[in-house]
Amino acid sequence: MKRLLNKPFIRNTTKYKSKRITGIISVLVCFLTFITLTCPLVSSTDMEKPTGDTSVTIIDDWGRTVTLDKPAERIAFSHTATADGILLAGGWDKVVGREGSLTDPDTYPNLDSIPAIDVNGQCFDLDFEKITEIHPDLVILQKYYSQKEGFDEIASKLEPDIPVIGLDFLDPESAESIKKLGILLGTSDVADEYVNFHDDVIKKIKEKTQGLSDDEKPNVFIDGGGMGTEQISTYGKEASFWEKMCEVAGGKNVASSLSGDYVTSLDMEWLLEQDIDSIMAQAYYEKGKPSGSGESKSFGYKASDPSHAEEEAESILNDVKNLDVYSNTDAVKNNNVHLQYWELACTPKAFIGTAYLAKWLHPDLFTDLDPEQIHQEYLTKYLGTNYDLKNLGIFAYPC
Repeated sequence: MKRLLNKPFIRNTTKYKSKRITGIISVLVCFLTFITLTCPLVSSTDMEKPTGDTSVTIIDDWGRTVTLDKPAERIAFSHTATADGILLAGGWDKVVGREGSLTDPDTYPNLDSIPAIDVNGQCFDLDFEKITEIHPDLVILQKYYSQKEGFDEIASKLEPDIPVIGLDFLDPESAESIKKLGILLGTSDVADEYVNFHDDVIKKIKEKTQGLSDDEKPNVFIDGGGMGTEQISTYGKEASFWEKMCEVAGGKNVASSLSGDYVTSLDMEWLLEQDIDSIMAQAYYEKGKPSGSGESKSFGYKASDPSHAEEEAESILNDVKNLDVYSNTDAVKNNNVHLQYWELACTPKAFIGTAYLAKWLHPDLFTDLDPEQIHQEYLTKYLGTNYDLKNLGIFAYPC
């Protein structure tokens, strides 16, 4: 007997088509919902930037938006702190104009072949004819305390033909200026590696000092260059690098109420009234001589007589302690008086100076902190020098 087959389902019926379309739509809706929830959103900046656009933009440390059509290939700069900043960002091979006071070819290559763009080493007294002649893609200036008027005057003379940027390379707490410079130079891989190193050092210090009470933070006075003479100066509230060094290291700046940045006409009666737990005297050149008088015999990278460095340092420390204005302070009574080479405060090396300061102020907290090792790594790996701290002058004493 012949088997009867079931009547086949007719797939082209209107009812079937309707169900099929509804199913497809449901699947698409689910798929699109999944994509929306799991895929990162594209920023408006990325969407607006046309394919092949090589422009770079940052907000400088004066709060100005600076945009270059492409990463800078020719740069000029002023201020010694900016020189280290450029090295750390991996951009020295792009330098076509420089700070005129630099004298260390072991750190800054090809100095003789790079023209100076300032007059007599004054960072805000620029040679505009020379800058126009070399025509850099970017002029980089240190954000120098409160000197906004000087910066604006320079920018008004050069822009828009030559872009100008202000970055703060003196900030010990943040290396954001190096990161920004890396973006502008197209060297972010180099810059970011250094930033990670810097930030790790500061993070480890702050982890131990942020929990200190106000009473546990010593009052620190920085003698900014007298080196044991009556010519005492210090840094006021507008010298933010010193304020931050104290804060990160777990101390309080005695001079935080003073107006200005580098205060040279200090009121001795005011100083006598201050509660000073620790003194950090900045060391420059030869004993008793002002900053800029020549190479040091005992301090820094070019010390001419490092074999007698400790003897010289002890002599300066004794001179500081014996000053009438300091003799009755707790700092002298408790032997909390130290010397630090000026570059560990007034350049990007300020975070290294902060490490030394933290160890002086809180030796029990920082038994495992090695500022000299940090300093050596900075010189060798990130500045690319051949310096060995064991063969150089003193940078911090006693340590």
